Amino acid sequence: MILVLEDDKNWQDYYRSLLRGREVHFFADGVAAMDDVDDKNLNLIILDVMLIGPTGFAVLNELQSYSHLARVPVVIVSNVELPSEAQLSDYGVAKVLDKATMVPRDILEVAERYDGPIKK
Repeated sequence: MILVLEDDKNWQDYYRSLLRGREVHFFADGVAAMDDVDDKNLNLIILDVMLIGPTGFAVLNELQSYSHLARVPVVIVSNVELPSEAQLSDYGVAKVLDKATMVPRDILEVAERYDGPIKK
């Protein structure tokens, strides 16, 4: 299952179309996601940094406090300039994608890598 934390409806729709056929849960803010995510079996988290309420960085910190979630790979997708992937790896960040330059294949590749092939 993939968790997408994105507060922009257009981006949610974009992810929804790209990830069709996968189990995906969408949240617009980190608080709601943290309340719901505890008992989910996650394979991947796609995270925007600029969210309603706590920022994506606060969500990353929160994820680290849950042992079963700290191991879930996180892909940050943002327009904000971020530290390098190496600097963010302690927070479970597997990849950083720039919204301005990424292409659909980037999302499809991380979904395939961490969530596996689409089950027919």
